Amino acid sequence: MTDYRAPASDPPRSARRFASSLDISITASAGDTVVAVAGEIDLAVSDDLRRALDEELRFKPSALIADLSAVTFCDSSGFTVLVQIRAKAEQAGVPFIMVTQERALLRPMALLGLDAVFIVHPTLDSARDMLTR
Repeated sequence: MTDYRAPASDPPRSARRFASSLDISITASAGDTVVAVAGEIDLAVSDDLRRALDEELRFKPSALIADLSAVTFCDSSGFTVLVQIRAKAEQAGVPFIMVTQERALLRPMALLGLDAVFIVHPTLDSARDMLTR
C-alpha cells in the first residue's frame, strides 16, 4: 500500500481548503485533524465530503474531528458518508468525533439511531477535552 502525500504545490497541511460547493476546510495539528464543514450536505456534495475525510484519514491523525457546527442540512447520503468514515476510522484505530449542536443534524441522527453510533460533542473544545482525558 502506498502512503499518500500531497504534491509539493499543495498548501501546507496545517490549513487547507477543499474545492467543493460545500465549504470544507482542514486544519491538522499534532493532537488532531479538524475537517470543518459549512453548508448543506446532500447527494450533490456528499462525495466531496467523503474525499476530504478519506484523504485525512490516510494520514492516520491522532483523532479525526468532523466539525459540522455550520451544517444546516444533511440528507441520507451525508449520513452514509459519516457512518462509512466512522467505520474506516475505527478500523484504523483513529478516534472519529463529530461536533454539532444543530437540530438539523441531531434530530435525524436520533431518529435513525445514529446517536448511539457517533461520538458527538457540542463544541470543538469539548471534543478536544474528551481526547485529552
